[in-house]
Amino acid sequence: MKGLFAATSNHLGLLDAYAFLRKKLTKSQVAILMYHRVSPKENNWSLEPLSPKIFEKQVTYFSRNYEILPLDKLAQYIQQRKPLPEKAVVITFDDGYKDNYLYGYPILKKYHAPATIFLTTGHIGTGKLFWWDKVSYIIQNATVKQVDLDELGSYSLQSKPAKFHASLIITEKLKKLPEGRKNFLIGNLLSISGVDIPPDLGKELILSWDEVREMSNDGITFGAHSVYHPVLTNMPLEQARWEIIQSKKDIEERLGQPVTAFSYPNGDFNAELVKFIKESGFTCAVSVLPSKLISSRDDIYTLSRIGPGEDFNKFKVMFCGLWEDLQGILKW
Repeated sequence: MKGLFAATSNHLGLLDAYAFLRKKLTKSQVAILMYHRVSPKENNWSLEPLSPKIFEKQVTYFSRNYEILPLDKLAQYIQQRKPLPEKAVVITFDDGYKDNYLYGYPILKKYHAPATIFLTTGHIGTGKLFWWDKVSYIIQNATVKQVDLDELGSYSLQSKPAKFHASLIITEKLKKLPEGRKNFLIGNLLSISGVDIPPDLGKELILSWDEVREMSNDGITFGAHSVYHPVLTNMPLEQARWEIIQSKKDIEERLGQPVTAFSYPNGDFNAELVKFIKESGFTCAVSVLPSKLISSRDDIYTLSRIGPGEDFNKFKVMFCGLWEDLQGILKW
């Protein structure tokens, strides 16, 4: 239903008209975009990628209709209480997948578009899979027909749809657990699944430091995204502080330049984490929810982002501010 509404509105020109009117009233139309992967679909177990064709279509649209701002420039506008550009976007990527370099980076170069990539530094160049990809790989390649995972429940693995469903539910439940328990259950899943993970699988999927340095030398900015991508609110504060500071140090030591932006893993933060980020040399931090456009009144340490997705019509509904405004009306 949402897709039909978006397609009809875009076809009739209503989304562009709404964006124009909203800009006149609010005096700004700024969005921070959140990507993860840009790649042809190559497997059925890793995080779903955005196709390079769709990504280029979006970047082309931004370059023709908006100012593409570096993230630190937007933070400066807000911090210095300067009026925001009327039509601007900021491009960000989370995690550090190799396809950012293989497919996203050439498109960004083609359109001279600045971007910030937030790195989960404990995985860069190490061969270690991200924990959610590890879970998905195990389930998709499991030889057993069912798994029982204590408080996570029991799951059938007898078909591809069943495996997909199990992977999705197990991953969401693991996000809510303390790190120690989460890692224990992932280890248990591996031991009962009959799966051997190829030792270099992570290197095929995740950026190397050489690739990071090449992009950095060509204008791509890098921010911190923790060391191992835990949900920081699920662990003791001292451990969360280490994840934040160590990821910052890792990038600074490799690139020889200050790291000033942070992305909260899974988008989760609390007042203590925000305070620590402010005190640790970061000038801004980004989250996930709520998906909304940015105003000059926003806190630069909890900046919201919009996930574009494959459907360009739905994306324009989010991007023009209509979806945000409709949500506000419904809440009222």
